[in-house]
Amino acid sequence: MKQLQENQNFRVVKIELKADACMKRHIATSDACLLVEEGSALLIYSGETYELNKGETFVIPANEQHMLRVINDLKAWIILANGAEIRYAEPDGVYN
Repeated sequence: MKQLQENQNFRVVKIELKADACMKRHIATSDACLLVEEGSALLIYSGETYELNKGETFVIPANEQHMLRVINDLKAWIILANGAEIRYAEPDGVYN
C-alpha cells in the first residue's frame, strides 16, 4: 500500500497485489471506497463474497471486518477519511 495524496478530508491509497495474494482480515476506521483500476479480486465481507473487476467500486462501512483475495494482478485505489487507519486482525497484513 502506498499513500498517494491527502487533504483535510480524504486520503488516497494505492494497492498493487499479484495474483493469488491475500490482504488478510482487517478494518478501516472510516468508510472506505475501493476502486479497481486493473485486475480482479474477491472481497469477503459480511458473510458474502463479491467479485470485483476492472472499473468496479465497492464501499465498505467503517469498522467492518473484510479481506481481499486477488484473482488477477490487482491495481486499486482506496479512498478513506483523513486520519483513518487500516487495522489488521493478524500480523503481516499482506502476503503472497
